[in-house]
Amino acid sequence: MKTHVSGRLDREQLGLAAGLRGALAVSGMALLLAGCGHSTSNAPASSAAPPGKPVAASPRASAPAVVAPVVAASAAQAQQQAVAAARTKLQSMSVSDLLAAARDAYAQHRLVTPAGDNAMEYYEAVLAKDPGNQVAKDALRETFPFGVPDVEKAISGNNFDEAGREIDLLAKADPTNYTLTLLRSKLDAQKKLQARQQQEQQLKAQKTAELVAAAQQAAAQQAAAAKAEAAKEAADKLAAQQAAAAKVAAASKPAAAPASSAKPSGETRAAVVVAPAAPQYPLQAARNQTSGYAVVEFTLAASGAVEDPHIVDSSPRRVFDTAAIEAVKRSKFEPALRDGEPVSSVLRRRIDFKFGG
Repeated sequence: MKTHVSGRLDREQLGLAAGLRGALAVSGMALLLAGCGHSTSNAPASSAAPPGKPVAASPRASAPAVVAPVVAASAAQAQQQAVAAARTKLQSMSVSDLLAAARDAYAQHRLVTPAGDNAMEYYEAVLAKDPGNQVAKDALRETFPFGVPDVEKAISGNNFDEAGREIDLLAKADPTNYTLTLLRSKLDAQKKLQARQQQEQQLKAQKTAELVAAAQQAAAQQAAAAKAEAAKEAADKLAAQQAAAAKVAAASKPAAAPASSAKPSGETRAAVVVAPAAPQYPLQAARNQTSGYAVVEFTLAASGAVEDPHIVDSSPRRVFDTAAIEAVKRSKFEPALRDGEPVSSVLRRRIDFKFGG
């Protein structure tokens, strides 16, 4: 029985070594580039595991390089579980089964990936069970350069954990190979590059936020200044109108005095607001948090009725006009009196709208 197994292992060793040497001869340039730390298009590409090997499915479905933190954590946990299951499987397999699985993985270009289902791990599992197995030793040494492109692919894709695992796997096969130093240097440089890019992105986002905040503050200041200027102009205009009305009223008194002397004396006064109605805040202005005012001019008849209300000034324009007119209409007034008799008069009322006030 031992003679039969030994003979079969010798044949496997010779066949595998011949196949690997032929592949090395065809891909000589690829090996030179891989040894210098550059990936090559002749590197074996990863492919799906053959039917009947469900263990290889979970490690192959590893998370992409850029994912959300929660998805990445879940994928990493799933990968760890798959790796643990694969290692348990490796420990339970016999040397002959491991060699057969290694040949299948090599034929399918699964040299260092996926974790737990690749040629190099199968050969290393053989050596764990049979340290003197020459087939596994030769295969690991000759497979080493073909695994380099997979490591470089993981590094360039920022899949740093996977790249580290693959480098450790290659180190077990040939710990003194200078290519390992190149790969580790490249991995470290890529990590630093990613960290620097992330820092630059954060600084750029922070600067953009600061510029936006400054622009918003400047716009708010300009709006406040424009509002204050408009309010000042409206107040000056109203004061001028009131002064003109007072001047006209003062000029008309001497002429009316002789006529009034012939009439019975009575109370003379201006119109009085009895019950001012609160204005209803326009819905659109409330949504926009807009404040302002409107000045309504109207005739208060001798009966106390409001007639011909209209806007003579407002800010912002037309925003509060309707609400101000409605408020004047709903207000209660006592007409002006002249010698005790009610008379009509022209009035102006400024209705202020202050959001939140």
